[in-house]
Amino acid sequence: MKEELKDELNDLPFLKKMKEQSASGLQVPKHYFKHLPDEVLRKAKEPVPQPVRQPSWLERVEQIVASWLQPRYALAYASVLALVVAGIWFLNKGVSEANQPMAAVSLQEISDEELFAYVSDNISDFDHDLVMETAGPELPEIKPQVKTKPSLPKMAAPKPEVEEMEKYIDEVIDEIDVEDLEELF
Repeated sequence: MKEELKDELNDLPFLKKMKEQSASGLQVPKHYFKHLPDEVLRKAKEPVPQPVRQPSWLERVEQIVASWLQPRYALAYASVLALVVAGIWFLNKGVSEANQPMAAVSLQEISDEELFAYVSDNISDFDHDLVMETAGPELPEIKPQVKTKPSLPKMAAPKPEVEEMEKYIDEVIDEIDVEDLEELF
Protein backbone atom coordinates (compact mmCIF):
# COMPACT_ATOMS: atom_id res chain seq x y z
CA MET A 1 0.00 0.00 0.00
CA LYS A 2 2.86 2.37 0.83
CA GLU A 3 4.44 1.61 -2.47
CA GLU A 4 1.26 2.48 -4.35
CA LEU A 5 1.08 5.82 -2.59
CA LYS A 6 4.69 6.56 -3.43
CA ASP A 7 4.06 5.75 -7.07
CA GLU A 8 1.03 8.03 -7.18
CA LEU A 9 2.94 10.87 -5.58
CA ASN A 10 5.84 10.44 -7.95
CA ASP A 11 3.46 10.76 -10.89
CA LEU A 12 2.33 14.25 -9.86
CA PRO A 13 3.86 16.92 -12.17
CA PHE A 14 4.53 19.44 -9.39
CA LEU A 15 6.48 16.94 -7.30
CA LYS A 16 8.48 15.79 -10.35
CA LYS A 17 9.53 19.39 -11.04
CA MET A 18 10.62 19.86 -7.42
CA LYS A 19 12.71 16.70 -7.55
CA GLU A 20 14.49 17.91 -10.68
CA GLN A 21 15.27 21.28 -9.10
CA SER A 22 16.53 19.73 -5.86
CA ALA A 23 18.74 17.37 -7.80
CA SER A 24 20.60 20.31 -9.36
CA GLY A 25 20.82 22.07 -5.95
CA LEU A 26 19.64 25.52 -4.93
CA GLN A 27 19.45 27.98 -7.76
CA VAL A 28 19.88 31.72 -7.39
CA PRO A 29 18.43 34.05 -10.00
CA LYS A 30 20.90 35.29 -12.60
CA HIS A 31 22.88 38.43 -11.54
CA TYR A 32 21.30 38.33 -8.05
CA PHE A 33 24.45 39.20 -6.16
CA LYS A 34 25.42 41.84 -8.72
CA HIS A 35 22.17 43.80 -8.09
CA LEU A 36 21.91 43.07 -4.34
CA PRO A 37 23.98 46.05 -3.05
CA ASP A 38 22.08 48.50 -5.24
CA GLU A 39 18.76 47.12 -4.01
CA VAL A 40 19.85 47.37 -0.36
CA LEU A 41 21.02 51.00 -0.83
CA ARG A 42 17.80 51.95 -2.60
CA LYS A 43 15.70 50.58 0.24
CA ALA A 44 17.90 52.27 2.83
CA LYS A 45 17.49 55.67 1.13
CA GLU A 46 13.70 55.44 1.02
CA PRO A 47 12.13 57.63 3.68
CA VAL A 48 10.64 55.64 6.50
CA PRO A 49 7.03 56.66 7.03
CA GLN A 50 6.58 58.17 10.47
CA PRO A 51 3.72 56.81 12.52
CA VAL A 52 0.80 59.20 12.77
CA ARG A 53 0.74 60.78 16.22
CA GLN A 54 -2.63 60.71 17.93
CA PRO A 55 -3.53 64.02 19.60
CA SER A 56 -3.85 63.97 23.37
CA TRP A 57 -7.20 64.56 25.04
CA LEU A 58 -6.19 68.13 25.88
CA GLU A 59 -5.36 68.85 22.23
CA ARG A 60 -8.73 67.38 21.18
CA VAL A 61 -10.53 69.62 23.69
CA GLU A 62 -8.62 72.64 22.35
CA GLN A 63 -9.70 71.70 18.80
CA ILE A 64 -13.35 71.44 19.86
CA VAL A 65 -13.26 74.79 21.66
CA ALA A 66 -11.53 76.39 18.68
CA SER A 67 -14.25 75.05 16.36
CA TRP A 68 -16.96 76.46 18.67
CA LEU A 69 -15.34 79.88 18.54
CA GLN A 70 -15.61 80.14 14.78
CA PRO A 71 -17.64 83.22 13.79
CA ARG A 72 -20.75 81.38 12.68
CA TYR A 73 -21.00 79.45 15.94
CA ALA A 74 -20.00 82.41 18.08
CA LEU A 75 -22.80 84.51 16.53
CA ALA A 76 -25.32 81.73 17.14
CA TYR A 77 -24.27 81.43 20.79
CA ALA A 78 -24.40 85.20 21.25
CA SER A 79 -27.93 85.42 19.80
CA VAL A 80 -29.18 82.54 21.99
CA LEU A 81 -27.63 84.21 25.03
CA ALA A 82 -29.28 87.53 24.10
CA LEU A 83 -32.68 85.80 23.79
CA VAL A 84 -32.27 84.11 27.17
CA VAL A 85 -31.30 87.39 28.86
CA ALA A 86 -34.22 89.23 27.22
CA GLY A 87 -36.64 86.48 28.29
CA ILE A 88 -35.44 86.60 31.89
CA TRP A 89 -35.65 90.40 31.90
CA PHE A 90 -39.24 90.38 30.56
CA LEU A 91 -40.31 87.67 33.02
CA ASN A 92 -38.78 89.53 35.96
CA LYS A 93 -40.34 92.80 34.80
CA GLY A 94 -43.80 91.17 34.77
CA VAL A 95 -43.27 89.70 38.25
CA SER A 96 -42.04 92.99 39.69
CA GLU A 97 -45.09 94.83 38.28
CA ALA A 98 -47.37 92.24 39.87
CA ASN A 99 -45.68 92.80 43.24
CA GLN A 100 -46.32 96.57 43.14
CA PRO A 101 -48.88 97.59 45.80
CA MET A 102 -52.28 98.57 44.46
CA ALA A 103 -53.55 102.05 45.04
CA ALA A 104 -54.96 102.26 48.53
CA VAL A 105 -58.72 102.75 48.53
CA SER A 106 -60.59 103.08 51.74
CA LEU A 107 -63.90 101.31 52.26
CA GLN A 108 -65.55 104.66 53.00
CA GLU A 109 -64.99 105.66 49.35
CA ILE A 110 -66.97 102.66 48.04
CA SER A 111 -70.72 102.85 48.25
CA ASP A 112 -72.82 100.13 49.92
CA GLU A 113 -74.49 99.31 46.60
CA GLU A 114 -71.13 98.69 44.89
CA LEU A 115 -69.98 96.48 47.77
CA PHE A 116 -73.23 94.52 47.73
CA ALA A 117 -73.03 94.07 43.93
CA TYR A 118 -69.41 92.90 44.13
CA VAL A 119 -70.12 90.39 46.90
CA SER A 120 -73.24 89.12 45.12
CA ASP A 121 -71.34 88.60 41.86
CA ASN A 122 -68.33 86.93 43.51
CA ILE A 123 -69.87 85.05 46.44
CA SER A 124 -68.46 81.73 45.24
CA ASP A 125 -64.90 83.13 45.58
CA PHE A 126 -65.26 83.75 49.32
CA ASP A 127 -64.43 81.13 51.92
CA HIS A 128 -67.55 80.47 54.01
CA ASP A 129 -65.65 79.95 57.30
CA LEU A 130 -63.59 83.12 56.79
CA VAL A 131 -66.72 85.18 56.14
CA MET A 132 -68.38 83.80 59.26
CA GLU A 133 -65.28 84.49 61.35
CA THR A 134 -65.04 88.05 60.04
CA ALA A 135 -68.74 88.75 60.56
CA GLY A 136 -68.50 87.93 64.25
CA PRO A 137 -71.07 86.45 66.60
CA GLU A 138 -73.75 89.12 66.09
CA LEU A 139 -74.85 87.63 62.74
CA PRO A 140 -76.83 84.40 62.82
CA GLU A 141 -75.37 81.51 60.90
CA ILE A 142 -77.10 81.07 57.58
CA LYS A 143 -77.11 77.64 56.12
CA PRO A 144 -76.99 77.52 52.36
CA GLN A 145 -80.13 76.23 50.78
CA VAL A 146 -79.75 73.25 48.56
CA LYS A 147 -81.87 73.48 45.48
CA THR A 148 -83.41 70.26 44.36
CA LYS A 149 -84.37 69.58 40.85
CA PRO A 150 -88.01 68.82 40.29
CA SER A 151 -88.45 65.19 39.43
CA LEU A 152 -90.63 64.01 36.63
CA PRO A 153 -93.23 61.40 37.36
CA LYS A 154 -91.96 57.96 36.50
CA MET A 155 -93.90 56.30 33.78
CA ALA A 156 -93.36 52.83 32.53
CA ALA A 157 -92.41 52.84 28.88
CA PRO A 158 -94.40 50.42 26.81
CA LYS A 159 -92.35 47.47 25.64
CA PRO A 160 -92.79 46.78 21.94
CA GLU A 161 -93.44 43.26 20.90
CA VAL A 162 -90.94 41.36 18.77
CA GLU A 163 -93.40 41.06 15.86
CA GLU A 164 -94.02 44.82 15.87
CA MET A 165 -90.27 45.54 15.87
CA GLU A 166 -89.67 43.15 12.95
CA LYS A 167 -92.55 44.70 10.99
CA TYR A 168 -91.13 48.21 11.63
CA ILE A 169 -87.63 47.16 10.50
CA ASP A 170 -89.05 45.58 7.32
CA GLU A 171 -90.94 48.81 6.52
CA VAL A 172 -87.84 50.96 7.03
CA ILE A 173 -85.68 48.67 4.89
CA ASP A 174 -88.29 48.74 2.09
CA GLU A 175 -88.28 52.55 2.14
CA ILE A 176 -84.48 52.86 1.79
CA ASP A 177 -83.27 53.31 -1.79
CA VAL A 178 -80.01 51.93 -3.14
CA GLU A 179 -78.92 55.51 -3.87
CA ASP A 180 -79.43 56.48 -0.21
CA LEU A 181 -77.27 53.56 0.88
CA GLU A 182 -74.53 54.57 -1.58
CA GLU A 183 -74.58 58.12 -0.19
CA LEU A 184 -74.18 56.76 3.34
CA PHE A 185 -71.20 54.64 2.44
